[in-house]
This record gives sequence, C-alpha cells and structure tokens, in this order.
Amino acid sequence: MAKTSFFENNETVRVLNSIGDSIFICDTSFTIAWFNEQAGILLESIIDYLPVDSPSELIGKSIHDFHKNPTHQTTILLHHLPYQSTITLFDKFAANIVITEYRDEYEEKQGYILVWRDVTEKQKEIDENRKLIDEYSNAILPTVLDHAILIPLIGTLTVNRSEKLIRNVLDYCAKTNTDYVLIDFSGLTNLTDRSANTVFETMTKSLKLMGIHVVYVGITSRIVKWIINLDLDSSIPTFATFRQGINDVMKSEGFVLQKVDDIPKS
Repeated sequence: MAKTSFFENNETVRVLNSIGDSIFICDTSFTIAWFNEQAGILLESIIDYLPVDSPSELIGKSIHDFHKNPTHQTTILLHHLPYQSTITLFDKFAANIVITEYRDEYEEKQGYILVWRDVTEKQKEIDENRKLIDEYSNAILPTVLDHAILIPLIGTLTVNRSEKLIRNVLDYCAKTNTDYVLIDFSGLTNLTDRSANTVFETMTKSLKLMGIHVVYVGITSRIVKWIINLDLDSSIPTFATFRQGINDVMKSEGFVLQKVDDIPKS
C-alpha cells in the first residue's frame, strides 16, 4: 500500500484495505494521493501498460497523465458526481468504476474516491456468450432430409442479426438446392417488431420467391404473444415442435417414419 498523510486514521486504512475492490484517492488538484492494497495488486498486474516501473510511482502523478481527454475527466469530477460507468483499458481490461467526492468531518471537499471493480473475466465471459449466441443464431443445420434445413433462432433477434441471418440463409439455399426451410422460434428470448418483420416478411417472401417451402416450428404460447399482431402469411405451416414440422415435411415428400420392427420382412 502506498502511504501518504491523506488518511491518518489507521482504522480507516485497515477497513479500506479489507475491501475486495480497488480504491484510489486523488486530491482536489487531481493528483493521485493514495490507493489501497487491492489496488496495488491490480496495478502490479497491469504495470506493463503503465508509464511507471512500480505502482508506488503513481503517487503524486496527475490523473490527466492517464487520459486521452483530460477535459472530459475534469468535467465529470467537477459536475457529474457521483459517477458510475464500465470502462475498458488498453483494449484488454474491463472495470466497473464509481467515483464520488471525499469530504472531511467539516464537509469540506478534500478530493475524490474511485472504486474500481475488475470485471475483465466477467466481460470476457459475456463477450464469449454473445459470440456463441451470434454463431448459433446464424446456424444452418441439416435435417434427416437432404434438401431440408433447420434455422434455430436464439437469444434476442435484433434487426442487424436478422439481416445477417437472411443473407446467410439465402446464399446457402441458392448454392445447395434446398427445398424446405424450417425456422425454429423456440430459442428466442426477445423479438422486436422490426426484427420480426424482417424475419417473417423479408426472409419468408424471399425464400418463397426462390420456390422454397417455409415451415415455422417452435411456435409456443410465448412466441404467439409476440407475433399475434403481425400479418402472418396463413399459408405457411406452423407447428409447436420441430418434430411435428419435420414429420409434415417428410409426409409431403412421401416418407414415413417407421420402426424397424414394424417393417414387414421379405
């Protein structure tokens, strides 16, 4: 822990060091005056990205030395406290920060306190999950029929993701002589009006113009509430489950699922 006269109460220092978050103090001239032990550990982990050789060298430096736009930081400290945000440093480290004024027992402002909660790993997990959802949301899955594919819609279907999905599906169908596209809505967690319109109208109409049969599956009561007010093409078959949908497609193609034991032996 870096030491200054900023905190003279040993009990105060002990409490701040026991907190799991990193705490930084700067004075009214925006000079770094103190940080707790957890902050020291944090600084050691990112020291290669800082213009100092050790965390203790930060004491006495202006916070403006670490910001590309010092005016922005000054405006926040002078006019927008308390302030809370999620920031990313060096395109590598993520943190939730809370900045408040520090006042003495006479309510005179002595400086500013920044509480830094490292969320780098959590942010990585969020980014990976988002990436995984995007990949699955644009997945094109084969089925038991050579010319029938399944499109699972997962997560929140935004306009951007809808447009990307449509491009991928149309390109795939044009290259593979696809006859049936089953769109599964059961994995959706949210559906906006514009994204719904993009999927239901743009993709469905485009596929139909290509001579491809569209089937909606996974139309549960939850999904029905989202699409009840949409102008849904009544000619498109809809089913509660994928199994029901693919069975209907197979019947249209003259196939019937049958147990091996039920097949007559020649």
